[in-house]
Amino acid sequence: MSRGNPPSFYSFISFYIFMISQKPKLTLPLKETLKKILTPKELEKAITSYDTLGDIAIIKIPDELLKKEKKIAQALMASNSKIKTVVKTDSIHAGKYRTQKVKYLAGKKTFLTFVKESGCVFKIRVSDSFFSSRLSFERTRNAQNVKPGEDVCVFFSGVAPFSIVIAKNSKAKKVVSVELNPKAHKYALENIKLNKVEDRVIAIKDDVKKYALKTKDKFDRIIMPLPKDAHLFFDSALKVAKKDCIITLYNFVPKDNPYTELEKTIKGIAKQEGRKIKIEFKRQVRDFSPAVIQVVLDIKVLN
Repeated sequence: MSRGNPPSFYSFISFYIFMISQKPKLTLPLKETLKKILTPKELEKAITSYDTLGDIAIIKIPDELLKKEKKIAQALMASNSKIKTVVKTDSIHAGKYRTQKVKYLAGKKTFLTFVKESGCVFKIRVSDSFFSSRLSFERTRNAQNVKPGEDVCVFFSGVAPFSIVIAKNSKAKKVVSVELNPKAHKYALENIKLNKVEDRVIAIKDDVKKYALKTKDKFDRIIMPLPKDAHLFFDSALKVAKKDCIITLYNFVPKDNPYTELEKTIKGIAKQEGRKIKIEFKRQVRDFSPAVIQVVLDIKVLN
């Protein structure tokens, strides 16, 4: 029986070269790389942690090191072969759409990337909308909490990560995404198609307060992942909440006393709206600064 022709010598060499090219490059930790370009005093001020979105690294540069920001960015790329672009945040989240200004520093000159998470993929332009990989656990947690047949609404939905992770990883009946930022909404529509969840995820470009006043929809679960001040829209969530609805609210709070004022505020809002609520779950999500953290509350609407 013929076994076929044996591979040629050149085929073997080509395969060997290909396999070598697939081996990851040896890299040094960022702090070790920075030692080559920063003085010991500068190294003390350097921030060696950073966020990644796909193949883009997002860093913060202290004012004292601005003159060396490009060298720091290049050092980061040298320390992580998966990073193809480095940008820095140039502001806090601000403005009508709660976005951050970012500045290109090194590598491929782009703000566009793709992020894979929980069996989903998200197309993101980091200069146009808010997206945090640090909330990936929360997106999974919310999806796991969704009961079969629930109608879900995500306020401030951005490029639709919460909505799509829920649609792909639960038996929700419908997920409505409400986002005011037109650029984020554009990518949300693309991501919904990219993940093939058009049958269950509906993206709406609107202000959540206006949406809550005019919609006839009521929801079993409402998620509010606004980077800051989500409690200011808690009344809008109550307006579209069914009895026994779970409202998941994220907020930045003082680290030394994270829950007292926030719980007092939302209970006061619920009373004004004629709704009774019970806080069923709370936890610290992530640090934001030495004095500020982000927390999440799961709040049950009792009537």
